[in-house]
Amino acid sequence: MMNTTSNSGRKLATLLLAGLLSVLVVACGSEGSSDNGNKNADNNKNSKNSKKTDTAPPLPSDGRFFANNSPWNTEVAGYSKDPDSARMIDLATQRVAVIETPGQDGVKTVFRRTNDGLAINTEGFAPLVVEADTNGGTPTSLVCRQSDCGDGEPKVPDSLVIPPDTTPQPAYDGWLSVIDRENRIGYDFWRARRETDDTISYQYAKAWTLGGPGFSKPYSEDPVRAVGARGSGLPLFAGMIDPEQANKGTINHALAIAIPGLARRNYVQPASVTDGVGRRSSLPAGARIRLRANVDEKRVLKGVKHRSAGAILSALRTYGAIVVDRAAVPTLYAPLGTSPKLVGANDLQGINLSDFEVMALPPIYQDPPLETVDLQGPTGSSTAQSGSSNGTTGDTGSGGGG
Repeated sequence: MMNTTSNSGRKLATLLLAGLLSVLVVACGSEGSSDNGNKNADNNKNSKNSKKTDTAPPLPSDGRFFANNSPWNTEVAGYSKDPDSARMIDLATQRVAVIETPGQDGVKTVFRRTNDGLAINTEGFAPLVVEADTNGGTPTSLVCRQSDCGDGEPKVPDSLVIPPDTTPQPAYDGWLSVIDRENRIGYDFWRARRETDDTISYQYAKAWTLGGPGFSKPYSEDPVRAVGARGSGLPLFAGMIDPEQANKGTINHALAIAIPGLARRNYVQPASVTDGVGRRSSLPAGARIRLRANVDEKRVLKGVKHRSAGAILSALRTYGAIVVDRAAVPTLYAPLGTSPKLVGANDLQGINLSDFEVMALPPIYQDPPLETVDLQGPTGSSTAQSGSSNGTTGDTGSGGGG
């Protein structure tokens, strides 16, 4: 057992406690992301702008984020089905609910099954994704509202040139991603909000090298880089449905999915932490699922007018989806503000979690148990259990990117 008392440990402790408290609220599209920072109120600007170097990995030639061998960009054709697939999928439909009994102190938590179809989040908890633009953008200061705002390399800059109308939604975790293609870096911000015309503040941020693996090492191996803007530690902008790409009929990467019954404590790579509050033996963060071959595509798409729906189904068969978060219903993500003319939020209501199967899980890691967590940091270390391992090595933060 290892006693971790670093800033990242305090962030994870807060993450776990926030995840436990958040069962009191069921959010639309997401049941809330973890609190990845401590609650210090000190303002603090992070360090200098990250610069492109000759050693930075190039972007894939097809324009996808991250390396070609990233889990986000590899097909699932050669993956085997996990022997516990059916059980994990069943438990993943059971979300935590809270019952208050009049006249009695305290509350009781129960698991309630949801059979809702697959939703596509284009508002609320959908991340706002913008491009850094030195031509038509406005220099915007980035100010952290607390003393611990994220560590590691690449560093988050003090300012970026972004569209002047960039306005995160703080009521929905304030998720913001800025893609800097020139320097080949993507920035994730948590609880971001517009302060003035030239300032955006935030509570946590993380930078990802766009040519890197697209995930971090487990918390036990690299606690500094493991925590991210999502509860799983994975990038906000990874696995997003690109509306224009989808309407051309092709999505060439895995999709990000949130599920109701995300496993408590357990996670697998590419996730690096978890904020799950479901049953321990449920589907863990980082798990990869794919649409079963016998799902009737014509039935699902009957009456659906958007061409993007067919491209999404094809991606779910070819690349699958990676579990990144928890939500009230099974949820995919498109960028905040996606036009309903391009992607329909309810286009795939004919698909349920039972239409998916789980790929063989790689080694299982564990977050420290809640009962041993205090504000000084979690006690215990993440423990890998047996399982098959696929994919690349997670980001170290130096040269490898997110």
